[in-house]
Amino acid sequence: MNFTAWKYYRLIALGLILNLPVSAEEEKTVIFKNDAKYSGTDDTYVKKGSSFSGGMSNFGACEIMQVNETTKIGLIRFDVSSLFKKYKKITSITLRLFSKNAPEDGSINVHRLSIANSGWREGGNCGGTQIGGNRHEVTWMHLADYGGFPLPPPSWASRTAGPTSPGVDYDKLALGSNKNSSSKLDGPFEIEFKGDLTALIDDWSLASPIIKLKDKGGNPCWTADWNWSQPAAETANEGLLLKGSEGTIHEFHTSEAKNLSVRPQLIIKYKPREK
Repeated sequence: MNFTAWKYYRLIALGLILNLPVSAEEEKTVIFKNDAKYSGTDDTYVKKGSSFSGGMSNFGACEIMQVNETTKIGLIRFDVSSLFKKYKKITSITLRLFSKNAPEDGSINVHRLSIANSGWREGGNCGGTQIGGNRHEVTWMHLADYGGFPLPPPSWASRTAGPTSPGVDYDKLALGSNKNSSSKLDGPFEIEFKGDLTALIDDWSLASPIIKLKDKGGNPCWTADWNWSQPAAETANEGLLLKGSEGTIHEFHTSEAKNLSVRPQLIIKYKPREK
């Protein structure tokens, strides 16, 4: 074979190699939302007040979550344990809420709760002060208010009433935010998360609820009961805190909404782990 022929065949071989099909990494999407197949959403809010003026009230059974800057703070958590070891990279996370009142002013910020506050329990009431009954449900005063006397010190990480201390009760840096002006009545209100999303799901996917342990509302608990004289029990999935703007109350539909289409969603896109 002369040099010219060898060069010709080499170019053909190189062309065949370059044109081989390349398998692109398939990105997958999973949506977590309470329905007939999934019941892993905890969502509620806490309302500022003294022991008998809202501070011991639980709103876990309400179909609406109210959020402003300092007196009504939202809490939400999704069980994402089904993703454990299924991904090699999380490419995006979106919290999709549905607005009940669509205010025009202000914004909503989403923060990661402190792990010291991860023992909060959604509960099964919708306002009103409940006493006794071994309640174990989140209130302004406590992560899992037991409704008894004498009142113990607040069990939030800051040891003050309400999860109001940035850097102690929740991360100072927000995971994401959105302006209220983008909301529409019963329409989606989306908040895109920023930061190390893979590390976030690495933590959350390690944890799952204690199925046989239920709170007052019949919701699975994420931690065992603890001695009130000690710090609260912890789990790797602490959940999220929603803060709004002063002077504006944004109302969102919760996982208790009868209309399944307006229940909160956590949308996660990821690149699957190679088998």
